[in-house]
Amino acid sequence: MNRSRAWQRLCNQDKSSASNWSAAMPEQRHAGRVQLRMHVCLFCLLQHGVEDTAAECERLGATVQAFVVDCSKREEIYSAAEKVKKDIGDVSILVNNAGVITAADLLSTQDHQIERMFEVNILAHIWTTRAFLPTMMNNNHGHVVTVASAAGHFVTSFMVAYCSSKFAAVGFHKALTEELSTLGKDGIKTTCLCPVFINTGFVKNPSTRLGKILEIEEVVEALMEGILTNQKMIFVPSNQRVALLLERLFPERAVAVLKKLTNAKFDAVVGQRSTQ
Repeated sequence: MNRSRAWQRLCNQDKSSASNWSAAMPEQRHAGRVQLRMHVCLFCLLQHGVEDTAAECERLGATVQAFVVDCSKREEIYSAAEKVKKDIGDVSILVNNAGVITAADLLSTQDHQIERMFEVNILAHIWTTRAFLPTMMNNNHGHVVTVASAAGHFVTSFMVAYCSSKFAAVGFHKALTEELSTLGKDGIKTTCLCPVFINTGFVKNPSTRLGKILEIEEVVEALMEGILTNQKMIFVPSNQRVALLLERLFPERAVAVLKKLTNAKFDAVVGQRSTQ
């Protein structure tokens, strides 16, 4: 399915009708792709970043409202969310896409870098969900999308803090899904996206012996298809499911051999102990 057809199908779904304002938020670095009758609100840290993203969405036919928001700050998220609800209306799709990374060994990672990874990669997800979930609960209608990472299932050296924050994001998705089910809110769907390295510059010079570096388009298409079909967990590539199963079934030594075969590499700061 190409991007345009995926978004056209999404726009024709009941969850994206004109009476329910949809939102893709927050995003710190890279835009999702939007087409046709979508009403989109963007939260972005940088003015030029959110303007560029808004312009791209508008070229694809969306109605866009953009907000400059530091997604590491709870107060800014809540304030912008109130503006959205007051001036625009109810949000029916929430896409938590904010993410930051510092690739370094644990002792080379500075305290403020660790704090920011957790503030943006998981706490921002919680704050935006707390802001928009009440209306979804009242209507028993909506969709919460958590953009996590393969690093939320598989650990990687020189990403200790990042992996920890992404494990938290995956756990947040699973716990929220379970809680909504317990509360009988079967009209609120949840989806978690877990891709491997993507060619965005987010991680510098990534490479792997097995598999490939993903392009943005294929990840977007997988996410759109997952939202349309209400998939709970989306792995890109999908063979990560097999790898996850093998990790659980195989002894530790066998898993270590498989990781060496993969030989994932990227630029990282190593051996420069942080002075805090």
